[in-house]
Amino acid sequence: MPKMKKITLFFLIGVFVGSGLWASEKPLAEKKLIQALVQKISGEIAYKYTERISQFDRIQASEGWHDSAVWIKGELEKMGYTDASIEGWPSNGSTYSYTYRTPIGWRAKSAELWMMAPEKQQLCSYEEIPLTLVKHSNAADVEAELVDVGTGLGERSYQEKNVLGKIVLATAYTGDVMREAVLKRGALGVVTWYPPDVRPGYPNMIRYTAIWPTWEERDKIGFGFNVSKNQGWRLKKMLDEGKKVMLRAKVQAEYYETQVEILTASLQGSTNPEIEVMIIGHLCHPLPSANDNASGSGGMLEMARALKKMVDSGLVEQPRRTIRFLWVPEFAGTYPYIKAHLERTRSTLAVINCDMIGEDLHLTGGTFNITCTPDSMPSYLNDVVVNFTLLAESLNLKSERGSQHPFAYRVLPFGGGSDHYIFNDGALRTPSVMLGHGDIFHHTNLDTMDKVDASELRRVCFIALGASYYMAHAAEREAKDMSRIISRNGFARLSSDYYDSLGLMLDAKNPDELLNLYKQVLNVIEHSAKREMQSVLSTVVFAGDDQAKKWIENSTGNLRTLRSTFQIEAQKHYKNLSQQFGVKPQTIQLSAEEKTLSRIVPLRDENFVGPLQSDWLAEKLGEEALEEIKLPGYTSYEALNFVDGYRSILDIKKAVSAEFGPVELQDVLSFFRVLERAGLITLKKL
Repeated sequence: MPKMKKITLFFLIGVFVGSGLWASEKPLAEKKLIQALVQKISGEIAYKYTERISQFDRIQASEGWHDSAVWIKGELEKMGYTDASIEGWPSNGSTYSYTYRTPIGWRAKSAELWMMAPEKQQLCSYEEIPLTLVKHSNAADVEAELVDVGTGLGERSYQEKNVLGKIVLATAYTGDVMREAVLKRGALGVVTWYPPDVRPGYPNMIRYTAIWPTWEERDKIGFGFNVSKNQGWRLKKMLDEGKKVMLRAKVQAEYYETQVEILTASLQGSTNPEIEVMIIGHLCHPLPSANDNASGSGGMLEMARALKKMVDSGLVEQPRRTIRFLWVPEFAGTYPYIKAHLERTRSTLAVINCDMIGEDLHLTGGTFNITCTPDSMPSYLNDVVVNFTLLAESLNLKSERGSQHPFAYRVLPFGGGSDHYIFNDGALRTPSVMLGHGDIFHHTNLDTMDKVDASELRRVCFIALGASYYMAHAAEREAKDMSRIISRNGFARLSSDYYDSLGLMLDAKNPDELLNLYKQVLNVIEHSAKREMQSVLSTVVFAGDDQAKKWIENSTGNLRTLRSTFQIEAQKHYKNLSQQFGVKPQTIQLSAEEKTLSRIVPLRDENFVGPLQSDWLAEKLGEEALEEIKLPGYTSYEALNFVDGYRSILDIKKAVSAEFGPVELQDVLSFFRVLERAGLITLKKL
């Protein structure tokens, strides 16, 4: 994360949480909605659902995932949902859904790993701990010598080491080591582990990894096991002491062509059922994976139960728009669902992604996080969700057998890692936030039910369902309320962006640096003001009459005034600093390169939907194409999202520079040149 973005984040946390600026907001929800949510949402029932789901081994595109979905579908039908259904699409590890490669079908029957020398000891048993067998491991019945290859990545790991016909011990991700050691160098299999300095303090921690082979790789892939930190360290120590370690691996597993499935159910809207608000969560991950993401899946089931009770009992009206629940294999099911229901997705008002929503704060250190939409997707959604979070905090929601911990939360800028990442894509433009927690036990055998908190489940279910119902039922009054709160909070966000960028300008060391930083300040002001104004205007979708729409449009006036104030102030600072350097202030003009690239507009192919996946690009153009992309972090993701048929290369460079910190214009051009070669983008000259 660039320095400027970090400063902005900490300022936001201080302003919105520390000073209570956001905390003084009036709740958007009416009293009867609040009472209904408090009365009907149960942390205990959410915990019970989570516990049951955690008992399934829910690997993507597997029988275990299907069985868990069938169980949830049965519960939905008991609640009275008549449209609960499981949909599926072909999946084999090589078929693509847009640029996302579907997972291969895989099942395991049994697996054991033994150390045969210098002593005999069982290291892994699939029957005891299924997570010890790397997902997508091939079948095996071999005995071979173990070789320590460090991380297992790159040429240096294998210098002066012969791994042909042997088993390697490594610390990097198993799938990556598999391709280096087995596919490239002829090793038989891989044993991976977390070294002591990774997630310290948990010697029996076993990581969750997978291989994700293509259909064509299935006969070339070897076997894989994950051992605990203690086991990995002991094996390494033996090898360091010069001992010959012999391992025996026996795995019964097979690949097959399958389907990747999703489960969906909805409560239909009363007047606009074709317009939806979606609550999504991924059902996948291996047994137990309690917080990730049985908690999100179980919480969603509780939301579905509570919503039906609220409406059927008359505590709240049937929402005007449809509320849809969608259980998916993360990414793997979301892409094909969107492809099959593209127009439905594009007309969806908002998506709330529930990913790890039940953390016990004291056991996991998992603060509740609201991950906002990116700047390319300005929306009412962020402020609505935060408003319901503040409401949940004020109500001090607890559960009978849950913790008594305080509700600790943070509002974070956009980040990926789950299905909200897909919906915010520029070809979909469906605003999506993620609700979740960080967790040191994430993707390990220690992600178990003892670390799930019924109180936290109740709070997050309250937030997700409350915000979803509010948006699904919103009309003119709610549109005005949302626009008012967005304007209010937008003042703080615009101010923080401005003063953070101004602070960098004030530290300029020479006139050239001063000029560049002044350009950046003006860029940040313009970008941030547009983002906040567009967020306000996004509420127009709820305003049914022209008077309400006009009211919303007029409410952006103060943001325009603030923008002008900051521009004037920044200019004064620039003039004063120029005088201190003994130079005349320069008039900002476009360079020849900027003029040229201001007349080149990227156009996205209509069949290119969803974020670009590197596997697809590498298969299309070769691995070297990935090395041509120099944009860091989420910058390339956002650069693509800003493609709208109107913005030029220069416009997009300015947008991502304002959001993440300055980037090179040539790096933006190079990124789109790569996409042009791949047939995803056309560069139009004006």
